[in-house]
Amino acid sequence: MKNFKIVLYLSLLFLLSCSESIKSENARNYVEPSTPLILISIDGFRWDYFEKTDTPNLDRIINNGIKAEGLKTVYPSKTFPNHISIVTGNYPSNHGIISNYFYDSGFDEYYYIGAGSQAAQDGKWIQAEPIWVTVEKQLKRAMIMFWPMSDAEIQGVRPSEYYVYSDSPSNITRMETLLNWLDNSGNDKPSFLASYFSIVDSIGHRYGPDAQETIDAIIEVDNAIGYLLDGLETRGILDEVNLIVVSDHGMTDTPSDQIINIADYIDLDDVKTLNGGPFMEIRPNDGKLETIYQQLQNIEHTQVYKKEDFPSKFNYSNNERIEPIIFLADEGWSIQTPGRYPSLGTHGYDPDYRSMDGIFVARGPGFKESFKGPVIQNIHLYEMMCYLMDISPAQNDGSLSETQEFLR
Repeated sequence: MKNFKIVLYLSLLFLLSCSESIKSENARNYVEPSTPLILISIDGFRWDYFEKTDTPNLDRIINNGIKAEGLKTVYPSKTFPNHISIVTGNYPSNHGIISNYFYDSGFDEYYYIGAGSQAAQDGKWIQAEPIWVTVEKQLKRAMIMFWPMSDAEIQGVRPSEYYVYSDSPSNITRMETLLNWLDNSGNDKPSFLASYFSIVDSIGHRYGPDAQETIDAIIEVDNAIGYLLDGLETRGILDEVNLIVVSDHGMTDTPSDQIINIADYIDLDDVKTLNGGPFMEIRPNDGKLETIYQQLQNIEHTQVYKKEDFPSKFNYSNNERIEPIIFLADEGWSIQTPGRYPSLGTHGYDPDYRSMDGIFVARGPGFKESFKGPVIQNIHLYEMMCYLMDISPAQNDGSLSETQEFLR
């Protein structure tokens, strides 16, 4: 009983820490804040989800601002690589978060995601500068109610306020937190704010992209966006902030009868496999690379590459964390180890598949009004956000010129 009480106490402390913001002890003399920039991510919101149901609040943004035909992901079209590319402007091979799960031989550790992940809260894993670090380094405040790795100390810097990731706070609570931060005055006012919704992605995985449950999740998130817009309007600052809504990737159906069982082709005792579904990375045992590579040739609905031969369009070969063999499935097909089965919907495929495209909509004094533009790649948003906040960007792979047509 005593041990149970200790565990219960520690659990309550953890939950409490997840529901209260953490204020960084930054000994900085902050300068006058920029026009506030709010960045919202709707995980797994495919480019055409607007057509599945009414989204009156996202439409309020689009009608008074801009909408791209889609936001093209980096490879792999997974959650953490793309969220980190959005906020660093770098391809995963340059920012280091190459997947949701991977191995680093130097650390002899695995990186993994999810609420409570110690790896995702450790800044040693990231090899590029996120925008909240850029903001804080230039003496402006960043405040974040969830964004992948925003609860990690990176380059010795943290946001002025942040939350340790938890699934608990409601979507409305997340928006209310941003609004409360915008009530700060003077140099305590944030220049950069960010938050994140997970529900569209998690429901899309569970039920598939066309399910009513996924449509209901879209409506729920749209309502939360409406809460934010109403709060900005009530405060009289709706037209005084730049608001960007993005998603990290899309979603596609993954039928249970479209499975490639990797064990039908190679001996799993000869390799270490990482990930599965749209792709699998494979680390053969010593002396087995060529054998494994040859055994994976000419398998229907797949492509296999050695790391050094991976097509240049993916920008995915120049990092030691990438495994020696990359095994790709065609859209809708799943590569699995025995006993594992795909969810009804997933992502992670070649970014050239239209189903992997996310969204980019925005409004505010920095953006044109009622403007529709082409698909753009997410690595270009970092430079654009730095421009909007009048700060100097860190080294990145993006270009401001790629987003210029969306700006005033």
